[in-house]
Amino acid sequence: MKKNLLHYKGLYGDNNQRDFGDFVHHELLATRSKVYNWEINVHLHTDLFQIFIISSGEGVLIQDNIRIHLMTPCILLIPTNTFHGFEFQSDVSGEVFTISEQFIESIFKNTPLILLELNKVKQYSFNLENHDLNDFIYLKNKIIKTISESNPYKQISLQSLFQLFFIGLYNSYSTFEDQKESSNNRTLGYFHAFQKLIKKTLPESKLIKEYAGELRITPVHLNRICQTLVQKTALQVVHEYCITEAKKHLLYSSYSISEISYLLHFKDPAYFSRLFKKQTGLSPIIFRSNNSQKES
Repeated sequence: MKKNLLHYKGLYGDNNQRDFGDFVHHELLATRSKVYNWEINVHLHTDLFQIFIISSGEGVLIQDNIRIHLMTPCILLIPTNTFHGFEFQSDVSGEVFTISEQFIESIFKNTPLILLELNKVKQYSFNLENHDLNDFIYLKNKIIKTISESNPYKQISLQSLFQLFFIGLYNSYSTFEDQKESSNNRTLGYFHAFQKLIKKTLPESKLIKEYAGELRITPVHLNRICQTLVQKTALQVVHEYCITEAKKHLLYSSYSISEISYLLHFKDPAYFSRLFKKQTGLSPIIFRSNNSQKES
């Protein structure tokens, strides 16, 4: 087990620091996967969102130490900073789009409901008679053609095409509860901004009133937003993120429990362990041990 988490600031195997801006990249699935013998180690991409459009063949997504079989044909969405790995069979056929978080944010800045939906790993499976699949294939081909073009309206065209692509997925497979549908954009925008603030800081080092202050709302208002959208307090949302980050280190690094607690800015490792057990039902040591056994 490696000491550090495996993360890339670029594509898989590329760790060159760069300013991605409105970065949009396309390649065949086999281009990179074949080089690595069809096995992609568990990793994350900093500030990059990925769309896998897999038309046929077999593969397994590995996330949180769980193996998820890909039901092809399918579209798989991997949010930014999300650990994932793959084991593909050599018969797999598909394509990968990698786009910057900044690009996603820019095209849906007025539609925070979709931004919330894009925060989760999702697999959308189709049967071959599904007419929606043809729509997505059409949009995919238009995007590929547009990427290769050189004209002053290229970026605007890509924004429009990706909007149609994601809205099509959302309309076909939306699982949002009625209360989220009825929430206004302002409320959803505050919650999305809160999530971004949590990710940008070491959460345990900041108070809820400080988050609220940065959002220019009261702590009571922030709690009400969280209760409405996810039935949790603002503090519970922060703790949920902390536990998710802790799981990454427990699963994919060899840091000790104390080191992980300090990395997440918990002042007391014992408190970190108690919170982890309260949230998961397992102590950090047992969680790591159980998942190590799954790997062996």
